[in-house]
This record gives sequence, structure tokens and C-alpha cells, in this order.
Amino acid sequence: GQALQLRLQGDAIAGNVRIPDAAGATVAGSFDHVSWPMPPPDAGAKAMASARPEDKPAATDPAGVPPLSFDIGRLQVGAAVLGAARLRTRPVPAGMRITELHAETPRQRVDIAGDWLGQGEAARTRLHASTESDDFGALFSGLGYGGQLDQGEGKLVLDAAWPGAPADFSPLTLDGTLSLDVRDGQLVEIEPGAGRVLGLLSIAQLPRRLTLDFRDFFDKGFAFDTLAGEVRIGDAKASTQGLVIAGPAAEIAIRGTADLRAQAFDQTIEVVPRTGNLLTAVGAIAGGPVGAAIGAAANVVLRKPLGEMAARTYKVTGPWKEPKVDVIDRGPPVQPQPPQPAPPPDPAQG
Repeated sequence: GQALQLRLQGDAIAGNVRIPDAAGATVAGSFDHVSWPMPPPDAGAKAMASARPEDKPAATDPAGVPPLSFDIGRLQVGAAVLGAARLRTRPVPAGMRITELHAETPRQRVDIAGDWLGQGEAARTRLHASTESDDFGALFSGLGYGGQLDQGEGKLVLDAAWPGAPADFSPLTLDGTLSLDVRDGQLVEIEPGAGRVLGLLSIAQLPRRLTLDFRDFFDKGFAFDTLAGEVRIGDAKASTQGLVIAGPAAEIAIRGTADLRAQAFDQTIEVVPRTGNLLTAVGAIAGGPVGAAIGAAANVVLRKPLGEMAARTYKVTGPWKEPKVDVIDRGPPVQPQPPQPAPPPDPAQG
């Protein structure tokens, strides 16, 4: 009739697509499943930098792409199952507008909107992405960033732009901000990936420097109640002025820069131990009930040294693989603040 209708069937995609003959008409698709491969984090930037002009594919003009209306029963990106999804786009004078890309499972929700404008050297993508999840550890692992976080619920928001098409995404060419508000998780053994970008790798170097030697207690990771702050990404660097990780063992604040191209740190980390039940908390992290019992016993024996623990400031520099951690300041012992007496009533106020 007046459209081409296709049936697709395979491991990566299965569904129907209807392509109308009329110019500017909506291309509609209904898919049972779509599995999209997850490239390495820097694949887009490396491909753009290394490709010779004659080897580059002809640039797609996003303004020439008709409106898209796709519904997907099960969307998977890398090993991460994002659930039921829908995509809606429409043309704009200079390109394409993604009015909605929504994916949802019972445990997480992803919403993306933005623009793909221009073509060739002038092409640029700008997106606003919001993700809410009950288990960011599992989500990160599925997207290829495993080994940094276990569990953790909350929200991440990315506002970013980069040169090229949406498929050319790379942290090395990104310009934008990442806002984090995650609760009830655990930083685990850090491997290459997002943890290094945020400076979390260097946290693994800190426990043995907190006045007493806590290496055995932190081998399993650092549990946190909240992880919140904003990371600014641009010129292949990730910078933060106030990323705060608060847990039962300590409160950690990170300032400074991670160079994504040189893979090096230049950060300042402030650690304020929570003296009241530090060893009880880290004992629980180390080994369940047995670890908790050990921690409680140690807390009684070391009550006086723990009461004299001080806040410290560390300077983290050098390569990601072997960062150098130096103590640059030791603050006064952490003491609870006594309640302030209420001011006397003012007779003039009756």
C-alpha cells in the first residue's frame, strides 16, 4: 500500500517497523526486544580521533530523519536490562529533537530528552538524562562500570553535550554536569571506570591512615548512608568542589580534579571520623555478626584513642593505578558540640 512494513527477528532485535512512503510521516516500530551493545567508555572519542577522513562514513543529517515512534517490550543496553521503553522524536530546523526516551523496570526508571543538531564537523548532541534506581550497583555493573559500588538507591542527573551524533558519546569529549544523590550503598574494591572519575579509588587508600590501622576492617568496602554532590566534566577532566560521602565510619568530602585523558588525580579529601561507634560499624562491614562482635569489643578497648581521633585532610595525586596519598593537615580532635543555652527573654517583647 502506502508504506513498507518490515518484520525483524533475531537475538538483538525482534519486532515490526512501518515506513510510510509520504515524506515527513512518522516511522513507527513495535518491538518485543532490543539489545544494544555497550561500547567501551572511550570508544567514541578514539574512533573519531583515529579515523582518516576518507574512512569516515557519510555524515547523517539529523534534520532528514523522519519522526520516530518506537515501543519496546524489553530494552537491554550492554548487560543492563532497562525494561519496557518508548522513543519519540521529531524534526527541528537544524536537526532532531528527542522528545522522550523512557525506560522503566520495577526497580529503576530512566528518562532522556535532548537534541541532535548539525552534521559533519558541526554535529552536536545535547541531552538531559535522569535515572532513579533501587540498586545502582547492579545498574553500573550491567553498563560496564562494575567493581565500584554495591547496592545504593537514589537519583543521578546528567546534563551534557558532546560533538558528533548520540552514538559518538565519550567521557573524553563530554561537557556538562553529573549530579548524584545516592543512599545506603557500599564502595567496594575500585576498578577502572566511574569510580576513578569521581575520585573514589583514592578512598581505598585512606583507612590505614585514620590514626589507627583499620585496613582489616575496610577490606570489604566502605558503607555509606549518603553519597551526594555534583561533578563538572569538561576538557577531558572531571572536577568537584563538594562530593560528600557520609557513612557510619566517617564523613568524606572530595574536592579537585580527575584527568580522564592522563588518568591522574589532583584532589583534596577531608575525612571526619565518626568516633561514637566507628569500630562497631566497620566490624559489621567486615564480617556480619562475627565482625560486629569483634568491632564492639575493639570499640570498648580503644574507646579513649577513638575519642581522640582527629579530622584529617589528604592530598591525592598521581596516576589512577598508583595514586600518592599524603596527609597535609590534621584537625583538632572531633568532639560533640554541647547544646547552646537559649537566650533570656527580652522584656521589651512582652
